[in-house]
Amino acid sequence: MVTSRATHALVRDVPDSFDRAIRPDKSSAPIDVSLAQGQHRHYCSVLEELRLDLIRVPSDRAYPDCCFVEDTAVVVGDKAVIATMGAATRRGESAAVEEALRQYKSLHRLPDPATLDGGDVLLIGDRIFVGLSSRTSAHAVEALRTVLSPDGYLVFPVAVRQALHLKSVCTYLGDEVIVCLPGEFDEAPFARYRRIRVPAEEGHAANCLSVNDLVLMPAGAPKTRALVEKAGFATAEIEISELRKAGAGLTCSSIIL
Repeated sequence: MVTSRATHALVRDVPDSFDRAIRPDKSSAPIDVSLAQGQHRHYCSVLEELRLDLIRVPSDRAYPDCCFVEDTAVVVGDKAVIATMGAATRRGESAAVEEALRQYKSLHRLPDPATLDGGDVLLIGDRIFVGLSSRTSAHAVEALRTVLSPDGYLVFPVAVRQALHLKSVCTYLGDEVIVCLPGEFDEAPFARYRRIRVPAEEGHAANCLSVNDLVLMPAGAPKTRALVEKAGFATAEIEISELRKAGAGLTCSSIIL
């Protein structure tokens, strides 16, 4: 499968209020905001090293989760679908992202009562897989079909079990290969793809970010990294321990254009 190279990444800095971000795992240790900000700066620098121009949206301490820009919009081709996020407290995050995307893409909004987090949307070629999670509704699947099917995209719902988002447990590496955590989602819609199954103890590594011939992987997953490299992919490791305390994976902190 031939895919176009990414040229831009929209990012948003970690706010000083990040220690009040939504914590899916309430048993996690307290968040070190300064460390989280440093890890996010390194993440951004890696994207720049991959020759992406960064579109920077100012952080807003009124929205502790605002650095997780992936959830605010779904960018497919020339269109950006602005999300009505599943967590009501986060919905104000979308406005600044929408304004930043305006000069790059045509903008579309989901109709009520659809709710959608971008972390539930996995794009593979002309196929769009939408996780039906606690944050994303079946109405969003139909709404995305309405917006994107005229451009030749096929939209498929995917049942998500306990995971926060589909991309928490399944991401695309390229060359018809996905990396995934078994048992956390319905794998049937992905039957055509080769699957790299993540060991349970490295579940966080099911969320990788593949950009311009390099697979960015979270630190602390040596078994998964070996499997990905054995499959023929170049990798680089990034530490996001503090961001993970708020449920984040590597895809969460950027929108790749």
